[in-house]
Amino acid sequence: MKYPNTKKLILEKALDYFTQKGYSGASIRQIARAVGIRESAIYNHYKSKEEIFNAILAEFKSRTISKNILSDDLLEELDNPEKFLKDFAKKLVDHWNTEDEKKFIRLLLMEQFTKIGSKELSTTEYLTELRSICKLIFSEMIKNGIIKKLDPNFLADEFTAYLFLLRTEYMSGSNNTAAPRIYELSNRHIEFIWNSIKI
Repeated sequence: MKYPNTKKLILEKALDYFTQKGYSGASIRQIARAVGIRESAIYNHYKSKEEIFNAILAEFKSRTISKNILSDDLLEELDNPEKFLKDFAKKLVDHWNTEDEKKFIRLLLMEQFTKIGSKELSTTEYLTELRSICKLIFSEMIKNGIIKKLDPNFLADEFTAYLFLLRTEYMSGSNNTAAPRIYELSNRHIEFIWNSIKI
């Protein structure tokens, strides 16, 4: 069977194998078999396993938080900062709780600090955009006299660290029943942060 987007299917199947066996344990042969093509046919799309890996990283990097989470509706809630932070965290959890994102976090945790070609996979790089957005949000709140004059970098790290911990603890597996518990813990986290920083 010929798929309309073989390149995309190669990436999907490669992500499956990388999360099951690790980068070094997955082979081009296994990926090709899962796609339903000859091993040699993969090389019509990607030069190497490393190039497939880098394409997966690029794909997940392109799924930006600002594009997927910061909607106009959410930004309108900035008049109610605590609600905004809770809804922002909920949208972030929803984004992280998709099957592809859960697979990617497993890969990220498995291959943390592994150098594959010129790329080293790290959670720090993965969280850069989220931390930048949070820094901007807290900077604006400070500027507008909504919260205490604290270091926005520190606030961004405090805000994201616990949410990312929830992600690794509850959303790196295939269990889909964890969402209500994550929302509850996330809301408690936001309440604690908000009560610590509000004026």
